[in-house]
Amino acid sequence: MLLETVESKGLAHLSYVLGDDNQGMCIVIDPRRDVSIYLDIARRNNCRITHIFETHIHADFVSGARELAAQSGAQIVGGVSDAYGFELHQAQDGETFSLGQLTIKVLATPGHTPEHISLLVSGGKGSHKPWAVFTGDTLFAGEVGRPDLLGAGSEQALARSLFHSLHDVLFQLGDEVEIYPAHGSGSPCGGSIGDRLTSTIGYERLNLPKAQIKDEDEFMSTVLADLPPAPLYYPRMKKINAQGATVLGCMRNLPPLDADRFDEARREGNTQIVDTREIEAFGGAHISGALNIALREEFPVWSGWMLRPDQKLLLVLTDEGDLDAVQRHLLRIGIENVVGFLRHGMRGWIEAGKPFETLPQTSVHTLKRQLDSGSGLKVLDVRQDGEWKAGHIQGATHIFVPELVEAPLPFAADEPVAVYCGSGYRASIAASVLQARGFQNVSTVPGSIKAWKGAGYELTKDGA
Repeated sequence: MLLETVESKGLAHLSYVLGDDNQGMCIVIDPRRDVSIYLDIARRNNCRITHIFETHIHADFVSGARELAAQSGAQIVGGVSDAYGFELHQAQDGETFSLGQLTIKVLATPGHTPEHISLLVSGGKGSHKPWAVFTGDTLFAGEVGRPDLLGAGSEQALARSLFHSLHDVLFQLGDEVEIYPAHGSGSPCGGSIGDRLTSTIGYERLNLPKAQIKDEDEFMSTVLADLPPAPLYYPRMKKINAQGATVLGCMRNLPPLDADRFDEARREGNTQIVDTREIEAFGGAHISGALNIALREEFPVWSGWMLRPDQKLLLVLTDEGDLDAVQRHLLRIGIENVVGFLRHGMRGWIEAGKPFETLPQTSVHTLKRQLDSGSGLKVLDVRQDGEWKAGHIQGATHIFVPELVEAPLPFAADEPVAVYCGSGYRASIAASVLQARGFQNVSTVPGSIKAWKGAGYELTKDGA
């Protein structure tokens, strides 16, 4: 038997290749957009991809189902929905598919979305009973899927559907059945997904706090009250995946641009520079107007929050070897309009005699002294509401990072502003936005709240 998990870090996305390698056939479940890895796994195991299963219309990444179908000839299978704008087989509840010695049974599990399905697997050598269920975004390790992403007043009805999908369908399976979800820890598709990538029905039924709620109304209110903000790009992902993502064929070969050509390109309308270097390097020297989204695990989610698909993007990289990773991350969230990258990076820009800006950094110790002395320094907290309410620096102003692009700001452009978040990553994004808006007396706080608490300084909950 073949079972491989493909983990896409940053999006905390899990997809799967499942097959009978003796019979030379396999399926792919919830593929990402850059699909070469699935083709490689199939070739390596001498298997033909027969079907591509979509557990639901995804909101957090661009599906690779149509791309993989175009390259493999496999049939796409999803749940029942009028929202689909492309050809696929809409499987009914209870419908089965044979995969060599394996049998895949479709279970309707609405809640995260109306058309959501889970896939119950049985059979295989030495196995006759169901042994695995691929739950998509209905049930994770330590969490349930969020039912609020469709909006339009559907949240309560979907939360009730989720309650029944859990108690009437999934928790009726054998306790030993393994759970393979579509996301791990860090995905906003669940309130607080656990660190484990897999679980079992029995473990979640007995230990998942929300599973202990037997009253439907109480479950609904609890689930809806325990949700992080939904990234702004999620509705756009929904539309792309419902209509069917454009088939790319292959990754584009992006051109390196020397400093002069890069300078010309950045002055064209609707163009955004994305600087993917670490926050310290960005602070040392960067191009005016650049947005700093460092190439860490958080990169794709924050690119989704901060970038628009209609913008022309120019990249500044730490190393040209980062280009493939950056391009793949952007493609997975539907950002395709990248026109080139800076040849030789910031070194090439500076050596060409081009102007650059800096972004000073303020240590938590200096920040504390300035606040205690009444220096007039403004402090900006750019974390989520829940983080702010849990504790923040006395006297800080709170504005969530994405809101800074257009929100009125409560301080003048010439006032000194120190920006902090949880660790410094989001603070650098926010500070680069402020600089692009004309606030030049801006600094970031390395380590931010982690460093503040590490230094033994207190937080307040005033104004929460």
